Amino acid sequence: MKRSISVRGTLLLGVAYCLASTASSALAQQSGESDPDVVAQGGASSLQQAGVQRGGLQDIVVTARRSEERSQDVPISITTVSGEDLQKFSMRDVAEIQKVTPGLYMSSQNSAGRVKITIRGQSEADSRLTTDPSVGVYIDGINYTRTYGLRSSFVDLAQVEVLKGPQGTLFGKNTTGGAINITTQHPKYQAEGYADLLYGSYNNMQALGVINLPIVEDRLAIRAVGQVISRDGYGSKLDGQDIGDDHVVTGRLLLRADPAENVRIFLSGDYTRQRNTGTNVILTDDSMLQNTNSGTGTLGSIAAELGLDPTSEVDRRRAYDVWRGYYDGYSNGSKFQSGFATDPRGIFDDVDHWGVSGEIAVDVGDITIKSITAYRHLNREYIQDLDGTPFSLLQVHLGTDVQNFSQELQVSSIDGTGLDWQFGAYYNRESGNELSDNNTNSYVSASRSSVTDTDSLNKSAAVYGQAVLHLTDSLRMTGGLRYTEDYRGITSHSRIEPSFAIPPAVPASAARCNQLAPEFGGPVYPHCNYETHSKFDQFTWLASVDWKPAPDLLVYGSVNKGYRAGGYTAQAFSRPLTPDQLEQASNPFQPEKVIAYEVGFKSDLLGRTLRVNGAAFYQDYTNIQQQIRDYIDGNSVTLIRNAAAATLWGGELEVVFAPTDATMINLGVSYLSAEYDEYIVPNAAGDLIDLSGAPFPAPEVTFNIGATQTVPLSDGELRFSTNFNWIDDVVYRAEAKNLPSVTQGAFGLLDARISWRIHSQDLEISIFGKNLTDKRYIQAASNSEGLGFNYAFPGDPRVFGIQVRKNF
Repeated sequence: MKRSISVRGTLLLGVAYCLASTASSALAQQSGESDPDVVAQGGASSLQQAGVQRGGLQDIVVTARRSEERSQDVPISITTVSGEDLQKFSMRDVAEIQKVTPGLYMSSQNSAGRVKITIRGQSEADSRLTTDPSVGVYIDGINYTRTYGLRSSFVDLAQVEVLKGPQGTLFGKNTTGGAINITTQHPKYQAEGYADLLYGSYNNMQALGVINLPIVEDRLAIRAVGQVISRDGYGSKLDGQDIGDDHVVTGRLLLRADPAENVRIFLSGDYTRQRNTGTNVILTDDSMLQNTNSGTGTLGSIAAELGLDPTSEVDRRRAYDVWRGYYDGYSNGSKFQSGFATDPRGIFDDVDHWGVSGEIAVDVGDITIKSITAYRHLNREYIQDLDGTPFSLLQVHLGTDVQNFSQELQVSSIDGTGLDWQFGAYYNRESGNELSDNNTNSYVSASRSSVTDTDSLNKSAAVYGQAVLHLTDSLRMTGGLRYTEDYRGITSHSRIEPSFAIPPAVPASAARCNQLAPEFGGPVYPHCNYETHSKFDQFTWLASVDWKPAPDLLVYGSVNKGYRAGGYTAQAFSRPLTPDQLEQASNPFQPEKVIAYEVGFKSDLLGRTLRVNGAAFYQDYTNIQQQIRDYIDGNSVTLIRNAAAATLWGGELEVVFAPTDATMINLGVSYLSAEYDEYIVPNAAGDLIDLSGAPFPAPEVTFNIGATQTVPLSDGELRFSTNFNWIDDVVYRAEAKNLPSVTQGAFGLLDARISWRIHSQDLEISIFGKNLTDKRYIQAASNSEGLGFNYAFPGDPRVFGIQVRKNF
């Protein structure tokens, strides 16, 4: 296996080197400055209006460095997906941008409309309020700390920028892997809009409406966006109810005001409401007889639920035979999208997520002062059966209620000459509650109705500055520094709560606090409170240099430091603890850090019909936050610890070729070497195992190739678009004994779309298909070998659809 890794890595880097050499050679023969075409995104800024139409590929204006620049002039590895590209490839889900973005990988448990985002191997340890992501998501400059509901509200966008590598100076903490910078379509000073209707497989009905109205000429405009999604499930549960469905309502209202030539105001409000029945799971491992064949284990619980004697070896074997029948339904493929999931409380997945924000920018001479204020509120609750059977083995109930306030002040002076600079201050306050109950093996477990109930308070404050020094017309140096202080506080209400027990089983224990034992001065039910907090601080920085040896070639190198804050694990305990045990369980995990080195180039060749961009990186990644099994006084618990260190390296290459005005070909490839240098954790038996050398849960190689061909007609055009995305093996849980059960082998997805544009009617009619080969694959997996099985979440099946858009 090591040999194949080396060969693939060498080949990819060789291709990158050859293309870079070709770019340099071709550009050396070009002369004269040229003003490229510029694609206007969102609002129409002066820079965006400065493009000169002269054919060839267009440059897109990005805000990757918190100022407007042409993407080809930014010394950062960026993939930009325009709003037109999103429509061209029928992308209405943020997870789909990985299909055209090398170095980006997204996995999902298909719940709460969120995805786990991985850039260059780095991803979150957990999604709870006590932890932070490693990839920041920003929409119109606002950091979405919790991205629930995002997958179904990915509409009416101007563009999406994927920034690869740490972005710790301007975007702040929790961007050790990178950032996704999303820009919505902003109000314009002209009346326009469109209606978009879609119908597809699984009775997928989507209605999208957008209206843009100028209120005061060149001074005030609004834009309203509304979408309704109703889709049947990809499968059904044992009781016949749909599972894997999608029912979402999304709204967005934006206001743009320009009360004076030097004053710009942008206000936004959005709301997402989801009411789904949850996701399907499939069983991928059978270790029942080896791991849980006891009266208090999983087979004992199944036996008790069947009315058998859980203490009888014979009865537990009978229970196993019944369970194995359900497992075989998954292993033989007959239940890939459907399943046997049940829960006496019902299965559902509900999300309400809304927010408001305001941005005010004032120009004072050559200086711009900008204020960005935002408030967001999330309420989410779901119940899911993760054992995939009619038995009450692994029923998950989770509720989240969180409020987030942020304020940022920016002061900048940027004109592209001399010294460009920007300074800023940032504050964020997040408070909320997260509650979950444990009814694992509910018919025999003494810890059933164990409740994790945690109030969290997260505060972050930072000051930062970055400057770009233009040494010559072709040589620049960039330096940046940020200081961040983080506060993490929790109040735990961990307890046994009989009212949370799954019927008809009764709780095994009376109500009590599972914190510090009363004999040590601990709380007594119902006053279950344990408070603790920690503070962290860190300097992060950036240094880079870029040079344009020719007008359409940029080469650059950079080194920067990223940081992700520490925090706590929201943890329920099976019984009251001694002071030493409580301290051990409640120790915070520390910040993780990364020092990243990157070199790259960006080039336009052959009269701007060929664009070749490439980057190579090396990252020293320490104090990695990992969710691992730990032991407190001999009892197994799951905690986040700073358990690992790693060295990551690799590269990305992107090519866009437009040989004619009617033909566009895009290609992307990435290589990632991501293995743990040091990673030692306990296994299910409590023995330490060395996972050093194990892979990260990210593909080593990704590859995408797509093409668009436009055929002109007398009153419009036909457009044919296709894209193929290939993803290498992904090991989701490297600590599992049965690695194949938590691994998705390499696979590819093929999508296609045909559109007919009728110019006289300003109408577009399209048909599309996704996963055309109907590939079965998983997009996340979990290690539950301690319960006798592992489970995974299936990816979307093949779908077709028809879409009609009418502009007005």
